[in-house]
Amino acid sequence: MSEIIITTVTALLRFICLTFRPIFMLIYHRKLPGMPPIKNHLLKLSATALAKKIRNGELSSQTVVETYIERIKEVNPLINAVVEDRFEQAILDAKTCDARLKSGEVVAETLETEKPLYGVPVTIKESCSLKGMSLTGGVMSRKGIKATEDGKAVELFKNAGAIPLLVSNTSELCSSVHTNNNLFGATKNPYDRRRTPAGSSGGEAALISAGASVLGIGSDLAGSIRIPASFNGIFGHKPTPGLVPLNGHFPIAGSVDDNSVLVIGPLARCVDDLCLAMKLLNSKSEKTLHPIEPINLKYTKVYYLDNINHCCGMRSTSSEIKQAIHKAASYLSEKGAHVEKMPQRWVRDMFSMMIAVASEIQVPNLLNIDNPEVKKNAFLELVKATLGMSQYTSTVAFLQLFINTVKHISPSRIEHILQLKEKIREEVNNELRGNAVIISPTYPRVADYPQLMFFQPDSTIYSGFANIMQLPSTSVPMGFNKSGLPVGIQVISAAYQDHVCLAVAKELEKAFGGWIPPS
Repeated sequence: MSEIIITTVTALLRFICLTFRPIFMLIYHRKLPGMPPIKNHLLKLSATALAKKIRNGELSSQTVVETYIERIKEVNPLINAVVEDRFEQAILDAKTCDARLKSGEVVAETLETEKPLYGVPVTIKESCSLKGMSLTGGVMSRKGIKATEDGKAVELFKNAGAIPLLVSNTSELCSSVHTNNNLFGATKNPYDRRRTPAGSSGGEAALISAGASVLGIGSDLAGSIRIPASFNGIFGHKPTPGLVPLNGHFPIAGSVDDNSVLVIGPLARCVDDLCLAMKLLNSKSEKTLHPIEPINLKYTKVYYLDNINHCCGMRSTSSEIKQAIHKAASYLSEKGAHVEKMPQRWVRDMFSMMIAVASEIQVPNLLNIDNPEVKKNAFLELVKATLGMSQYTSTVAFLQLFINTVKHISPSRIEHILQLKEKIREEVNNELRGNAVIISPTYPRVADYPQLMFFQPDSTIYSGFANIMQLPSTSVPMGFNKSGLPVGIQVISAAYQDHVCLAVAKELEKAFGGWIPPS
């Protein structure tokens, strides 16, 4: 009965979304001014290139850091992506980097292998603890709370010489595909500020695409790295679970040591930077990342998925997303890859599988995350949030209501779905062993109006496929639609075959241009 309720409510929300979209098209018919153009060429260099120039003495770290700080100050009033900065300390860190190089305390040859991000500024999603910086999850009751230590992923970046500039905005408790919370407000899409940058890593994606960050750390539970990357025209990688440590992430879904769905991963403007970041983020893990090398497409099998079939086409992808999938498939075929359509049976029951997995994950009560003794009614908070009378966003209240509901699905039904999931996961992994990938949508539409994102809770089934199946996935920009909004797809490979989807993403970057600044 609970599953029927969830399915019915989801269908109703979809209907509301379809009804209201023309209204918002009328409301937002006038486009806002775009981003200031990127004038400094340093802002277009990759993190890999910047690091090389810094350690070789061609650039000072201070110059690079100050250039990025200037760009952040220029664009953040327009996109609202920064939660808290550490600009003064970052400049001091950069001066220290330069002084150590000048004195000969460190040398280029050593830095290239031991500290490959030496002197390079980076940005961090607020949910990934950065010592001394905000760690609120966008929750009103946590206002002013700071991280007491670095999360493991942040620590690995810092040990590699990176200089964190700030923590970026996220949806409340990483719960939404739109970056918004009652503490710091909503982040906007740099390509069209009427649109969402997606979430929950929307602050990171917006800064990187706007030329205000070169490399960032985000997290992904059901597309929270890849959907923002797709909406903002950049690259994002969801690693295989276990390759990157989760310690320090807030909130946490399930156990830190045995988490099959939540991952931490990088966002960047080019695949080379994703590869570098993954090598660093995996450097202390027991599960080793395979060396990332160019791929021979003649020995590569590509499955493509352009749509998940469903009653009334409610989850159907837009024509522009389908076109991007077909362009990628055609290109890979021309380069010698064997291309065929992906079986629908792999994704047909994906929404049910997401519900079943949600029922199994040990999620803290989102409405009393710091005070478990306080009991709050999720439905009442949803009504209050809708009326603007709750300290929580409507998404958090709705998600808690969803979690409460899935707990009432019969154990036998959950067991049946989980067994089906494991069967498909084994089949998919077997089919993708070696140089095989899936190309599919990350989301069925390009960046939508923020108010409509609440009404599309099942649209994450495209990106959620990789999370549920515990597979790595890379989001790849594929150009723009007629309205100038980025169009993105994802490349998925077998578990622990992250190097394969990154290599294919690199091929698509060369073919379709990758990141193009929003100005």
